[in-house]
Amino acid sequence: MAVVVAPNMAAHGDLVGTVPPQRLSKEELAKTHKVHLKKQDLSPDAPRPVKQPIMSEAYPASTRSIRDVEIIPLNKLRVETHHRGQGIIVKVISPPYIGAGAVSLVEDEFGNADKLAIYNQGDSSILSGVPEGCVVAVKEPYYKHNGAVNDYMICVDHPSDVILLRFTDLIIPETLRLGPLLKTGEDWRKAGDTAFLEKDFPTAVFCYTEALEALDDDKLKPPIHTKRAGTNLLLGRYDAAKADALASRIGGPSDWKAYYNAGRAAYGLCEYRTSKEHLDMALKLNASGSGVRKEYERCLARLREEETGDYDFRAMLSLLNPQNVHLDVGSFLWRTTIADSKHHGKGLFATEDIKVGDLVFAEKACLMPNQYEPVRASAALYAMMVRQLCDNPSLAKTVLKMYPGEVERTGAEGTIVDGVPVVDVFLVEGIRTKNCFSLPLSTVEDTKPSTREGRQAKGLWVHASHMNHSCVPNTMRSFLGDVLISRATRNIIAGEEIFQQYVPVKTLADLRNQQYKEGWGFECACPLCDGERKSSDSMMEKRKDALVAVEKVCNKKLPSKGLIPDASIRTVDRLAKALEDLHEPEVYDDLPRLTLIYPSNWLVGAHRGRKNWSKVLRYGIKVLRNFGFKTPADESESWNPIDIYANSGNTSLMTIHVVAALRRLAEAYEALGHKEMARRSLEAAEFGYMLVTGFKNDLSCMDA
Repeated sequence: MAVVVAPNMAAHGDLVGTVPPQRLSKEELAKTHKVHLKKQDLSPDAPRPVKQPIMSEAYPASTRSIRDVEIIPLNKLRVETHHRGQGIIVKVISPPYIGAGAVSLVEDEFGNADKLAIYNQGDSSILSGVPEGCVVAVKEPYYKHNGAVNDYMICVDHPSDVILLRFTDLIIPETLRLGPLLKTGEDWRKAGDTAFLEKDFPTAVFCYTEALEALDDDKLKPPIHTKRAGTNLLLGRYDAAKADALASRIGGPSDWKAYYNAGRAAYGLCEYRTSKEHLDMALKLNASGSGVRKEYERCLARLREEETGDYDFRAMLSLLNPQNVHLDVGSFLWRTTIADSKHHGKGLFATEDIKVGDLVFAEKACLMPNQYEPVRASAALYAMMVRQLCDNPSLAKTVLKMYPGEVERTGAEGTIVDGVPVVDVFLVEGIRTKNCFSLPLSTVEDTKPSTREGRQAKGLWVHASHMNHSCVPNTMRSFLGDVLISRATRNIIAGEEIFQQYVPVKTLADLRNQQYKEGWGFECACPLCDGERKSSDSMMEKRKDALVAVEKVCNKKLPSKGLIPDASIRTVDRLAKALEDLHEPEVYDDLPRLTLIYPSNWLVGAHRGRKNWSKVLRYGIKVLRNFGFKTPADESESWNPIDIYANSGNTSLMTIHVVAALRRLAEAYEALGHKEMARRSLEAAEFGYMLVTGFKNDLSCMDA
């Protein structure tokens, strides 16, 4: 059988790949384990750390059944080795120590003892803290050195590499088969009921499963399927809950509850049409059931949202708070479709013409934990992805098909082996890093100056993740809790590819493309990047130096409410003009001039502070021009600001700064007595704010 030495562990010298000459005895292991057990914090609110994969140490999950590998004793395990084609079967002989994983002492049929660390198991799994007396199998185990003398441990990273064996499983050696074999189906059912009442739902599921296996009379099984369905619903294991619910049918009027539970499970999977079908059946059998009717109406509401894209965004915003970030809505997706892209792999394309400002799609997150602390957000999403892929294998057909970067696939990911889906944690982490979005609680709240900076959750939106990047995209995304809203920032024709910004665009082309290469492995070919490549390296360096000079004078800050000295304004104006002259007309005639945005914004603020409204108009219009919008050459020309959205081609860049500039124009026009232009500028600002926040909001939010 093949043994694979871990590539990162060569520092252990001669021990690597060998059976250790000496291990800690069972008694020594027990003594140390008891010390650790006394130190652990088991309070319900205690944070549980997450062991995220180190991608340089990636190795594939086992794809073999435990029945197809050679079972070896613990004393044959080799140090820092992945035992391909081999496995172990052990009994847990201690309570688990719960930390980033669950560490237990285990013993094989020959009396050999060792430590077993199981990582990446969700709270819904009994394997997140295996009870003493249970028997587990580990496929192709990895045996690691812990650093201390004679201290080793079996380490299980992939959740599908460890299997909780039923006590009746004949693969368990005789010496590990003890008391539980004597239990009857009724004994297991009662044990499950007790665990349920104690809210130990993973144990309840385990006991109900043993009860079903122990019963010979199929007529006694439907009530237990009903119990297990209800328990799985509480655990969020919707695939299993749906299967159990349908297995509980007996062909009579009481089957309404089976269809009701199946409908609730399908709803939990966002399979609203399937949910409706099951709830239809439940209503036929129990037309007076108020609970069924309520779930049915809720399901119809989701189907309407999926079909029409008609959302009450204001009501959705009112429901959001730090404890409630997951909104009960459907996803409106049919105006876009996934297809091959000439840019990078797959892309998202419009299925019909979409007008500027229209809703392109709205998608409820596939996975998004309620964790807005940046240092924890990535780990929280990773842990949720692993847990949900284990709990709901149907997710694999979408989530595990996503782009994982450099991580290699075996092709077996998501397939069911030994009753559980194959989940490779390194593939999951690769998918997370290449596809997740960072988001605030809501974009509209994030535009308020009073909002605390830096609080960002991370989530996975499968449909939206197919969008390719452009520095000058034709859509803008915003968030309401776990709902991603995409609006068209210009007119889009049927068949056109839909683009988004992956991250805020850096001013300098070389710096932003370096970011894209490091983060996603591509060089941007959008109209802005392709256009700027026509500018010479020497001109790019001159613009870079000129921008540094401007930022030095301005101290990299926009003007505050105080008056800016005339001398400073003249200096910045002179430097800005010099920087503008460094933009070749043949290159930048229709392109954004990103290096000019900062000085233009600064001059708007400086002149506003001095109530020099004609200059506010001049530089406010320049801000719009520098974002790539078509504007009048002179502020005295007649124009309608709302037209910038539809008439600026495919190179304009929409941001909150565009909205701010339009508000300043409205203020300046009002001060100069041009009330109609002030109204038009405000109208354009409100439209832009709708694009930024995802729905119509009062501009005063930007001042709160």
